[in-house]
Amino acid sequence: MKLLKLLKHRVLSFPKPRLIISKEVYDFIIETTKSSPKVETGGILMGFDREPMDVEVIHASLPGPNAFHSPTKFLRDTEYCSKVLLENHKMFGIDYVGEWHSHVVPMRKISGGDLITLSSILFDPDYSFNAFACIVALLEDDHVDLLGYVAKKKYIYSVDLEIK
Repeated sequence: MKLLKLLKHRVLSFPKPRLIISKEVYDFIIETTKSSPKVETGGILMGFDREPMDVEVIHASLPGPNAFHSPTKFLRDTEYCSKVLLENHKMFGIDYVGEWHSHVVPMRKISGGDLITLSSILFDPDYSFNAFACIVALLEDDHVDLLGYVAKKKYIYSVDLEIK
């Protein structure tokens, strides 16, 4: 009973995830998306995974020469992206913190396929993420909107991008 009285008078607050991206990454994703208007494209996001649920993105990759592209599906070239990640980790100490890809058909949200991909990454025992970022670049009539998400094992949060 005492707990209920306390809850009536207190507002519980939970930390809100943040997705911070550099201006260079923001511009890179927009230009790369515009250069592929008929099929999805994308790549990996690199930066820092910070407590409690913040992701800071410093660099984004291209999809790689062996990526699969269609109007409704994208699969990155894993070997290429692994090499890019290794180079950036050696040079800048940044790590794999997320994925980005475009939608060229009208879909202003994360898709079922996106959810499956995120789940497989988050629950892969080879990874240990505090939080994982996903950016969907929505292309409509030569205009690109970037939609940000931060995922944990149990939740996916829609977040505003903070451009730094």
